[in-house]
Amino acid sequence: MVNDNDPRGLIPLEALNGGRPRGHYYRVTTATDLFKGCPVTLLASGYVDASSVTAMVPILGVAWAFAGTLKRGLATNDPFLDVSDLTPPTPSSDTGDRWVYVLDDPEQEFIVQEDTGGTQLTLAEAGAACDLIYRGATATAVSGNLDNGWAALELDVSGVVTTTAAPVWIIRLHDMINTDGTENAVGDYGKWVVTILHHQRGGKGTQFVTV
Repeated sequence: MVNDNDPRGLIPLEALNGGRPRGHYYRVTTATDLFKGCPVTLLASGYVDASSVTAMVPILGVAWAFAGTLKRGLATNDPFLDVSDLTPPTPSSDTGDRWVYVLDDPEQEFIVQEDTGGTQLTLAEAGAACDLIYRGATATAVSGNLDNGWAALELDVSGVVTTTAAPVWIIRLHDMINTDGTENAVGDYGKWVVTILHHQRGGKGTQFVTV
C-alpha cells in the first residue's frame, strides 16, 4: 500500500454548511508567483500576498483562481499567477489591478499531503498544530507546478507543535482511496484534513501584516 504522491497545497473540502466552498476576490501584489492552494495574507495596504507557512502567522485564506483587470482573464495562459502577470504588456493601456480569488471562510477545511522529511504522523497528531513546507524549496518560498498551477505545498511532519505557534490545525486523517485502490493511510504522503489556525477573519486576535 502506497499513498499517492501528489502535492497540491491546501485543497478545499466541502463547505461545512453544505455546497461548494466560497471565497472573494482581492487585489493582489506579490514578488513571487502564486499557485492554487497556497496561503495568502491580507496586508495593511488592502492587497494580498503570499503568506509565510511557518509559526504563528495571520492567514486570510487560500488562493484558488486568478484574474486580470475587472476580474477578467490574465494576460498569459499560465494556470497560476506569474509575477510577469502583474506587469501589463507593452504597449498597453491596461493599468488595472490583478486579482486573486481567496477561499477566506475561517471555518473552511482543507486536505493537504504530508511530506517525508521526518517522523511520520500518526492518528495521535489529530488536534495538534503544524507547519507547512514547500517541497524542494525553503519553508517561506512559494513554489509550485508550472504545468498544472498547483502549489508544491505539504504538511511539514517536522513542524508539529504542542502550542498554537503554527499556521494550521490537524483535524483528522482524510477518508479517500488511492489510485491503486487502497485507502489513504498514515505514513508518507498521507492526506490530512486541516483548518487555518490564525485566520484574519476569525476574530481571534490575529493581526494584519504591515507593509
